[in-house]
Amino acid sequence: MRFTDVRHMSAPTGKVWMALHDSEVLHAAIPGCQRLSPVGDGQFSATLAARVGRLADTYRGTFCIEDTWPGSELVVSIAGRGRCGTLELDLRVRLDEGFTPGTTALFYDAHARVGGLVARLGQAPLTVAGGHITGCFFRDLDRAMRARARAGLAQPPRQAVPTS
Repeated sequence: MRFTDVRHMSAPTGKVWMALHDSEVLHAAIPGCQRLSPVGDGQFSATLAARVGRLADTYRGTFCIEDTWPGSELVVSIAGRGRCGTLELDLRVRLDEGFTPGTTALFYDAHARVGGLVARLGQAPLTVAGGHITGCFFRDLDRAMRARARAGLAQPPRQAVPTS
């Protein structure tokens, strides 16, 4: 499955870039994220819970962020395995200045692959679920950034997230 779109964030490009590298912000923004623990530079061990229709599963695996053009382009790779199958995601993200000063246009191109029982659900429900999860991520990223700004936490990214 492939998802491409442009999202507009109500923060400057530099702050969005920092948020995309902040493990606490990512933990809050990733739908179903139960755990995000650093294991190396830009690499995390992750546990994600997901539901598509009646099928719910917990995926354990890796979450990696690689800067391809620091400050403006990055690649996120996710690989996980659960009882009902596997999940892989390659996400390319490019940040540009938004139309309004102090905003960011975030362009993304995501390729998702699922295997096992979850793949049997079919293309239509998986596409709807993928679009919903993507929308939730960007909504929650914006919310997490606003909450940190209100709390005065515009600080460099942290490397660890407390496990739940």
